[in-house]
Amino acid sequence: MSHLAKETREDAAAAGGKRRSGEDIAAEIVTRLEEDIVFGRLHPRERLVEEEIALRFGAKRHLVRQAIAELERLGLVERYRNRGAVVRLYDAKEVEDINSVRELIEAHAASLIPLPLPDAAVAELDAIQKSHQEAILSGDQRRVFRANIDFHRKLFAHCGNEALIEAITNFAQKSHAYRHIFLNDRPYLLWAAEDHAKMVAAVRAGDRAALVELCRNHLAPAKNYYVQTYRSRFADDEEG
Repeated sequence: MSHLAKETREDAAAAGGKRRSGEDIAAEIVTRLEEDIVFGRLHPRERLVEEEIALRFGAKRHLVRQAIAELERLGLVERYRNRGAVVRLYDAKEVEDINSVRELIEAHAASLIPLPLPDAAVAELDAIQKSHQEAILSGDQRRVFRANIDFHRKLFAHCGNEALIEAITNFAQKSHAYRHIFLNDRPYLLWAAEDHAKMVAAVRAGDRAALVELCRNHLAPAKNYYVQTYRSRFADDEEG
């Protein structure tokens, strides 16, 4: 029995018998499947079976297809003719390319943030950073994942360029497809949390050069780890 089938009862119980709109159901499917991918419960190249997903969430097939289409748009799954949707496996070059763009736009966004930020904004970032670190120490994967996203969104929201913020969000979303390889790596996670603390300190001190450099270099360890892991596991794909 697949992971999706095993969680059918859990998700059905979570719904609590409440009436929900089709949009709400589709959004819940997207959120839960995204987490399944990030937490390694769904593996790269694993097929998403519409019947199982529909049963798990008590959803009609058209809502399942709507959710899968959104996951495809987000870069988490890809669809093949006569096979259906599968969890996307990014190759080393794709990850290098995504991270090159992320480093460029996130460093630029950092250069636009008006410094020093108001005390309330700094306090908000500091609280998220502490919540993220506490989640790492307690092993709360979902909270680690969500707090990390929240920290970066709140930080870059201060740059004031809506198009740039949207681009940052879109490219960061693509990286969720390969985050599973280091979500259980506590030393890496603690390093990331400490990096966030340094960003908060730079914002508080009005140190733009430090903030830009931190944002530019923050992505490299995760990218390097993934590329190394990919090449060790899928060497034949690289050669092909």
